[in-house]
Amino acid sequence: DNWVRFPLSSQNSILNRQLGRGIRTDWPFLVKGPAAAFEPKSAKSVGELLQPFRTTRQREGREGTDWPMSADSPVGPAVLLNNIGKGKVLAFTCSPDYATSSDHHIVEARRLLANAVRFLNPNPRVRITAPATVQAIVTDEPSERTLRIHLLGYNSPPQTTPAKNRPYILPGLIEDAPMYRATVDTLLSIKQVAALNESTKLQQNDRCVEVIVNDIHEVVIIRY
Repeated sequence: DNWVRFPLSSQNSILNRQLGRGIRTDWPFLVKGPAAAFEPKSAKSVGELLQPFRTTRQREGREGTDWPMSADSPVGPAVLLNNIGKGKVLAFTCSPDYATSSDHHIVEARRLLANAVRFLNPNPRVRITAPATVQAIVTDEPSERTLRIHLLGYNSPPQTTPAKNRPYILPGLIEDAPMYRATVDTLLSIKQVAALNESTKLQQNDRCVEVIVNDIHEVVIIRY
């Protein structure tokens, strides 16, 4: 149960804002999973890694540490950034990937992963903006000069927790087809755009396509 914080006043404040986009400033958030304290040499340090608070019984080994405690004092940076040649290497001292799939996943850990990807690749070939409940998968067929964007919208009724093995969640079944809006921006020149479902509404504006979907699965086909 390690914690991460992006301070408001920091030597690398610009990097803090980039990697902490969408995350409350100067506020520690839980990043469940393995972590290690590093002392930067050539790397730039971004954010803070905070150790968890431990009770006297926990320090004596008489109480477990499975359930997260509050954040304690900083022990090192949360992210290390190095420039190598023309590229960049970003290393987490914590485990936001583990946290995202753990029993104690929170929004901030997932956003930290997304911010890191966007930092390393600020101008992707295809950029998709959609609700957090929509999963997007992009495939490219260069020989046919065709992009296929699969959109999966999962919107279920409220979930419940079981009587045992909490905090595990019993996922709800989808009862109604969701309606959502997505935007596809690409660096490619779009010649033609189409969708598999007739109910899907498409609007193209140069290299941007706005989609309104009223189904669970949709495939947007872009020919470039």
